[in-house]
This record gives sequence, C-alpha cells and structure tokens, in this order.
Amino acid sequence: MRLLIAAALFLAVSACASKEEKKQAVSDQIRISLDTVLVDSGDEFLHLQDQLYYSGLSNDKRYLINFNRLDYTTEKIDLDELRLLEKVQFEKEGPNGILNVVNYVSHFALLSDGNILFWDYFLYRIFDQNGDLVRDLALDKIAPEFLGTDEYYAGAFFQMENNLDRIIAIISNWESGSRLILDFDLKDQTFEKIELAELEKLKDFNVNLLYEGTPAGSYGPSASAISINGQIIISNTAYNELLIFDLEKDSLYTKSWNTHLLADKKSYVPPKEVERTSGQLKEIIKRNEEDLNYKSFFWDEKNERFFRFSERRHFGEQLNGYGEYTSTGSDIFLSVFDKDFNLIAEAEIFELDKLPLKYFTKDGDIWMYENINDELAFVIVKIEDLGN
Repeated sequence: MRLLIAAALFLAVSACASKEEKKQAVSDQIRISLDTVLVDSGDEFLHLQDQLYYSGLSNDKRYLINFNRLDYTTEKIDLDELRLLEKVQFEKEGPNGILNVVNYVSHFALLSDGNILFWDYFLYRIFDQNGDLVRDLALDKIAPEFLGTDEYYAGAFFQMENNLDRIIAIISNWESGSRLILDFDLKDQTFEKIELAELEKLKDFNVNLLYEGTPAGSYGPSASAISINGQIIISNTAYNELLIFDLEKDSLYTKSWNTHLLADKKSYVPPKEVERTSGQLKEIIKRNEEDLNYKSFFWDEKNERFFRFSERRHFGEQLNGYGEYTSTGSDIFLSVFDKDFNLIAEAEIFELDKLPLKYFTKDGDIWMYENINDELAFVIVKIEDLGN
C-alpha cells in the first residue's frame, strides 16, 4: 500500500516500544562524491526566498513544483532537463481562491496524483496544477473541536491512494504539547481519534517561554513525517528513533538506535522556562543547536533504503539582525538504513559543512538545494560505497 503525502515540520515524537540498551557498532565507511548543477530559468526569476520549503516532487521525481506565496504562482521545474518549464498563476480569492477565509498559507504539498494541497487553520483545499479547485476538504467542519481553531494545529496530512476519502492528520496542541492522530472518513464525514500519549517525553527538552510571567509560547524539538509502503514514519530532532504507524494494521510501534557516533538522544537539557526578555533564549538555542539534532528520514526508492542526516552546528560570537548567534558551519552525519529500518552504515560526512532546508533522493542520489548568486542549483551527493 502506498500513500499520497502532504507533510511538514511539526512538534512530535514518540516511544511505543522499549529502547535498545547496547550501543550499535556499524560501518563508518561511507564514500561520497559531489557535483553541482544549475537550473536554467530563462528570463524568469525563481522564488528562492523560502529555500524550496513550499515545494514538492512529482511521483516519478522528474518534476519539482515550487510555490511562490508572495504572488501565488507555481514554478514547474524539470529536474531531468534542469530547466523551468512553466509558471502558473493561482487565484488568491474567489471560487478558485487559495486563501478562502484566511490571509496566508502555511503549508503546501504536491500529492502523488499531481494535485496540490494547501492548508492552514481554516483552510484544507486541493487544487490541480492549472489552479482550479478540485476539492474543499472542510476538515474543520468534521472535527471542529480539533481543527479550525488556534488551539490545535495540523502539522502533517496523508491521503491513502486506494481510498481518497481516507485522510489522516497529525495534530498538536500548542498549549499542552499533546499530540493526536485524526483518521478521517470523508465519505461518512466522520473521524477517529488516536491518542499519542508516548509523545509526552518531548517535554523533557521543551522550554516554556514567559513574557513578564505570562505564558508566551515554547521552544523545543521538532519532527517530520513521510509515508512509505503503507506506513507513516515520524522522526524527530531529540531522539535517535522512529515512530511508525502501520495503516493496514492501525498499529503504532517504534524503532530506536543507540550508536557510538550518534548515541540515543540529545545530551543538552534546557531549563524548563525562561523569560523572553531576559536574553537567555538565544543562549539556549545556541546550546541546543551545538548539540546533535537528528533530521528527517527520506527514502531512496531506487535502492530501497532510507537516509537520515544528523547535524551539530557551530557558532561565532557575533549576533545577526534577529539577535541570534551566527552559524559558522556544521558537523554533518549520514545514517543509512535498509527498508526494515536496520542501520547498515553511519559516518560523518566531512565534505559537507551545512544542511539546506530542502533535500531529497533522485535516481539513487541525494539532491540538496543550493542558492548560487540567486540562481537555483542542486548539490548532488553520490554514495560511492558502503562498508560492511
């Protein structure tokens, strides 16, 4: 079973099974080569301000659709020919309007059938690539106690390919930090709620922010989700593990690792709360980013294996315009897993000193977003060898 995926960053992680106690020893022999390619955009300027955050890949990995949320256009890029094919203007308001009742769009995803999903607190709409509205999911009408309010937020959506009326959402409560799965049946206009109580352990690394003693948000780990082979796979930045939701069995389980190189979880535990005006937050962020952060899993369909980067950032003493420490580079690690999540290789990749916001696999290689003089480029990472 395969899924259409619409996913984004969200604050979630889990533990539904026991951890492995012994540290795993795996090969540290990963050899790579790098190549950089430029995309020909002709006389057009591509939207790179969001670093391809609002973009998605076609099912065959040939086309990338990049959404410009400033002028509501999509840019279709042929990754085989490395050129811009077309731009399509979407309507902002009206019957085919993206915004509908909200003034901005927080999430965009390209579905496997080529349609585009936009969503936010009050917006859950699917469009075709010509900009015409295909379906208004109106999920806030089905589950008004969870969606359509500012109390809960949907971080990821998944639509089953063999049943387009089944939509699964992963949502978070901003105040409590609780996480839920909502399993929607659009035909019957019903949903089932699945509690994710095990995700509470993320709070161990959370900082509650105060403004003059009043709660004013939080800072903590993030996570992301993908859907592969009938499973929703949730990874996070704090723990060296996965939460896996098997859609055929409606069951949850975890897979965890404790390796010599990357351990089993972050080591830095921040204070429980801090005043926003105290200046401490930037120090907490710096220490957190200097610690290991485990990144998203992504799937290499050609070789049937998973990749995951991990990162430890370095900072100078200077502050940027936002009052944050300026990054001077990173230690980058790559982990390789088979299709059953068995770790087969793990190593520091000295050829890389930063991670972009957008990267993916294509034809067995890793493609990493790069901005070269305001032109779209990709650094292609070829895995030359895996030690045994």
